[in-house]
Amino acid sequence: MKHITVTLCLILIGGMCFAGINENAGTYGYKFLNVPCGPVALSLAGRGVFSIDNPGSFLLQPAVSCMNNQRLLGITHNMWLADTQVNMITYSFAQRKSHFGIAMRNLDYGEIENRDDTGFLIGNYHPLDIDITANYAHRLTPSFYAGGNLGILYQKLNTASSLALHTDLGFCWLPPVTDAKITLAGRNLGIANHTDEERVKLPTCFELDIAKGFSLAEQHFVLGGSAIQTLDEDLKGNINLECELFQILSLRGGYLLGYDAQDLSAGFGVKYKNISVDYGYGSFNNELNDVHSLGVTYRFK
Repeated sequence: MKHITVTLCLILIGGMCFAGINENAGTYGYKFLNVPCGPVALSLAGRGVFSIDNPGSFLLQPAVSCMNNQRLLGITHNMWLADTQVNMITYSFAQRKSHFGIAMRNLDYGEIENRDDTGFLIGNYHPLDIDITANYAHRLTPSFYAGGNLGILYQKLNTASSLALHTDLGFCWLPPVTDAKITLAGRNLGIANHTDEERVKLPTCFELDIAKGFSLAEQHFVLGGSAIQTLDEDLKGNINLECELFQILSLRGGYLLGYDAQDLSAGFGVKYKNISVDYGYGSFNNELNDVHSLGVTYRFK
């Protein structure tokens, strides 16, 4: 089984190296749903699915949080591209047999100048994306978990607005290999109403995540990899590594494969009693600014 898992990872990563430009590129909207909210996700190459320090992991993989036994409240702030900001509040309650979570996130574009066809300034407007998503997951067997998300997204542009109803489905399997996990998810399934007489499609994607934990010098490491297929993009992926040192400090890093403007990511987290403070960094090229994320998580006793 170990050889099969390693071979599958190598095939997926190798295939991503030959990705081209998808013929449907640019035909889907609501890309806000795929922004990695929070420092843990950002530092682990946009994923952080298996990190117990990520209170919003169920947004990426609806089934995986069910394996934990903890109750978290997290607040995160992303300084995103082009001076935009992504904020999120998350509550996660996992009991090993079931999980309930809810998250509210928003993308704030700030004030934008509104000009007429001649370029004359006629005012300002404030675009905004707001999403509220609820999660429920359940352990079906000792090695198999399933979960789902249901969310509603509100988007306001200049004089137009729209609503979208979206759902995510996820499955997690614990193979007969020590500290290994394999998950599959279908995300952003749903429908939106018309925006300015045009119906925009949701950025539906299908994702495979694989992780293997191991110990070295009495410290715990988790090595992971992902394959991501969005309908309007070519196959993409990443590899990431998280290391927990002395149950106090977590070091994280990742590398994105098949992305035109993204590559390296890194970050860290510090725990003190019931509080965790995390930082994430994402490197962008092609004249885009690098992004940063900060988060605070409280663990209920």
